[in-house]
Amino acid sequence: MSAATITAVQITPTHDGEASVVVELTYANGGRSKIHINAPDAAQVMARAGVASAIELIGHPWSVLEIRAV
Repeated sequence: MSAATITAVQITPTHDGEASVVVELTYANGGRSKIHINAPDAAQVMARAGVASAIELIGHPWSVLEIRAV
C-alpha cells in the first residue's frame, strides 16, 4: 500500500445525530479517499497522534488511524 497523508478533516453528523470525523487521505500517486470515524474512535486517533483537535491531524501519516490491533 502506498503511504498516505491526512490532508483534510471535517466534522459531520451521522444518521443517529452523533458526530463523525471525516478524514481525507492523499496517496503519493495523487489518489484520494475518505474515511468516516465515530467520535470515540476519533478521540483515540487524536491521542495516538498527540494532538488536541481533529484539525491538527492534517499532515500526519495515515497510520495514526490504526487504533485497533488486527
